[in-house]
Amino acid sequence: MTRRWGIMGTGIIASAFVDAIRAEGGSVVAVSSATPGRAHRFAADHGIAVAASPHADLLRHDDVEVVYIATTNERHHLDAHACIAAGVPALVEKPFAVHAAAARAVFAAARTAGLFVAEAMWTRLQPATLRLHDELGSGVIGAPTAVQASFGVVLNSDPSRRWRSAALGGGALLDLGVYPATLAHDLLGPAHRVQATGQLADTGVDLTAAVVAEHERGSATWRCSMIDASGVWATVAGVDGHIWLAEPFHHAPSLTIHQRDRPVRQVPIDGHELGYRYEVREVHRCLDAGLVESPCLTHADTLAVLEVLDEIGAQLGVLRPTLAPVRP
Repeated sequence: MTRRWGIMGTGIIASAFVDAIRAEGGSVVAVSSATPGRAHRFAADHGIAVAASPHADLLRHDDVEVVYIATTNERHHLDAHACIAAGVPALVEKPFAVHAAAARAVFAAARTAGLFVAEAMWTRLQPATLRLHDELGSGVIGAPTAVQASFGVVLNSDPSRRWRSAALGGGALLDLGVYPATLAHDLLGPAHRVQATGQLADTGVDLTAAVVAEHERGSATWRCSMIDASGVWATVAGVDGHIWLAEPFHHAPSLTIHQRDRPVRQVPIDGHELGYRYEVREVHRCLDAGLVESPCLTHADTLAVLEVLDEIGAQLGVLRPTLAPVRP
């Protein structure tokens, strides 16, 4: 069955997602932007029949069966609510919302409507992540008790770009920190104590954050930055060794397993180059099965990570946007 997608947003990730949808046998029938010209250019560049503006107009087209939301961060919850009101399932780019409370309201609305909604946390579906869980499950390093990670890349310093804009939900935490926070949550369970330090921009968003977190099953130390190239790496350790996820850890091409008193073992990961296709595949699978929640992308996990990011943001004094009200 060919699923017909609409895409809200015209950025770089939206462009890559068009290719992923088509590679997985789906079609893209509409795209939207807040700016009509951008919607039309994106549609022309990608061979999409319908260019809509504003975003809600995309939902007027009956051909759209499922929507990928790749708008700016402060809009994610609004666009998700619009999809739910229109009866259309949605995959929402991370961060799912700029506050956990906003995400909680979206999930409640989706449950009431009986509609599929999920966060596009592609790391959870990557073959390296699945292999990592298999290795840990086999006890190769003992129970994991420590996670270390970094997501440091240099993003455009133009203050007009969304990364530097508090009004658009910018900052390193929401765009980059969500990855190590998710990894720590998934490997060690929910965090129950967090301590953070970091650097803020003149615009009030976070440029860097360094975090120490105590989780159910161990501790995590991680850092995110959009002003230095400190790398995109991660490692998980237990009493009998540690496993290194090759850069970039969120879709790693290999694992390196270090066991006590044993040779180092390299595990190449086939299929890591498929990228966003695993998300598309999972959405198609869930819709075909009539699921309203992906067992791999659960609402509870999304909320738990957002609550950690909320706490870190509060400790740092990060300026968050005042969210627009959701109109019934």
